[in-house]
Order: sequence, then C-alpha cells, then structure tokens
Amino acid sequence: MMIRKEGAHKRTAHKRTARMSAFACMALMFGALALMSHHNGVAEQQNKDRTGAPGSQQPCTACHSNGSYNVTPFIAVYAFEGSNDPLSEYIPGTEYYVEFTVNASGAPDGYGFQATAVDAVGDNAGTFIACTSNAQLEDVGGRHIVEQNDLSASNTFGLWWGAPADFAGEITFYASMLACNGNSGNTGDSYAGTSLTINNIVIGIDCPDCENVDEPLLAWASDEFLHIENREAVTLDVYALDGRWVRSEQVPAGKHQRALSDWGSRGLHIVHISETADANSTSRASSPRTLRVWAD
Repeated sequence: MMIRKEGAHKRTAHKRTARMSAFACMALMFGALALMSHHNGVAEQQNKDRTGAPGSQQPCTACHSNGSYNVTPFIAVYAFEGSNDPLSEYIPGTEYYVEFTVNASGAPDGYGFQATAVDAVGDNAGTFIACTSNAQLEDVGGRHIVEQNDLSASNTFGLWWGAPADFAGEITFYASMLACNGNSGNTGDSYAGTSLTINNIVIGIDCPDCENVDEPLLAWASDEFLHIENREAVTLDVYALDGRWVRSEQVPAGKHQRALSDWGSRGLHIVHISETADANSTSRASSPRTLRVWAD
C-alpha cells in the first residue's frame, strides 16, 4: 500500500503555481514589449503605410486618439540643413533637406511620424537618401517610407531627399504626425496629417507663339536652344545658380539661336538679357529679360 505524503503534494502544487506565475509574468512582459514596439513605427512593426498618401491604409486615428494635445503638423523643403528659406520648387537631380515638425500644445512625452513622397500618379518620387538619428527608412509594398525609430524626445525629423533626375511635375510629401503621452499604449495620443506639394522649377519661358508678339525683345528656351528675337543689339550674360559667371555675348539685332550645350556648364543657369546702349537708336527701349535655363 502506497502512502502519499502531504508535504510532497503541497510542494508539487507550489511548483505548478510558480510555473503558472512565471508564464503569466512572461506573457505580461511580452505584451508590454509588443505595445512598446509600436514606438518604432508602423512600417517596421506592422508593414503598414499610414502616411495619408493615395493608396495608403487608414491613418493613425484608427488607434491613437483621445489625446489633449493640439497637433499642428508642418513640412518644409530646404536647399540644405539649417536653412530658414523653405522652397516651393525643385531642380531635377538635386539633393534637398526635408523637415517634418510635430508642433503640439501641452507637454507630450514624445513624438512620432510617418511620411512618404509621391508624384501625380502615386508612384515614388525621388530618392530617400538618409535621415536624422531619430528616424529610419522603410519600404511598404515598394513605397518609400520614413518614420520614427523610437518615441522621439525631439519634435522634428529630417530627411535628405534626392529629386527625380528628370522633370516629374508636382511632387507631394504626405505625413502623419503624433504627439504621445508615453504610456506604451495608443490612448491619450493626438494625431494630425498634412501634405506639401512642390513643383519642378520652371525652365525658360513657354512661348509657342512668340513670332506673333509685338515686343522689341523676346527670349525663351527650348530643350536644346536659347531663342532670342531682338530689334536692337543686346548683351547676354549667363551665370550658374551659385553666382559663378559662365559667359557673356553681344547679340546683334535679329533672330538668333544659341545652343545650350555650347555653354560647357551643366545645370540650372540664370540668363540676363539687356539692350545694349545706343544713343542713336530711335526704337522703343526694351525691358531686360531674366530667364532660368537648364543646360545639359
């Protein structure tokens, strides 16, 4: 006859209780980590695009709500980091610094965001080159994404963006921004979305009917030539965008074409055309012309 000792039975029960408690603690720990992992951004953790761009999924209001912070999102494109002069146009093939700012009332514990850049048909626009240390570059279904890499103490995030090599027309940056209370959940946070559209810089002057315009001085650019029609002699001065002088030329009265490839300088140029002074001329003086011309 086997006699079970009561002490052994109690020890076994204690072991079972301890194991169950350990499992419960581990479950709670992993649950907390799962909640905290959303700090890293929904592209990384959920493979979701919630930027608000065409074709993206439901924005962050689906989860983050009931916050008391008044969020005013802001996007700006600059020629370089540290500039205070936001741009509304881009030059093809040029690198820019894009800043995303989560302005919020109150005292949020941290900030988050997710953003992308698309063209008029919703395709990726340009290249995401690098980002500031509080952000990361991701990819969701082929779409370029930049987002926070953790709950950020700073309310600004930066992206170095390369404009498309060719003229792509309007490009729009879409962004979802959050001011968070840092409770490792999604309640008590505030969300706002925004967008910014920029266009490729206007090169030259669109002048399809210039021959029928009664002006003493006309100038416009096509893909390969600078066209000038002038009743009096003019002076042509060409400068690179950084102010560097490229060339000057005296152009007699008449109709002229100047090959842009002859300039020997690739990129955007400022072309200033002014009438050459002539005391004996009786013609109506023309106003100077300034064009922005792209030369390959």
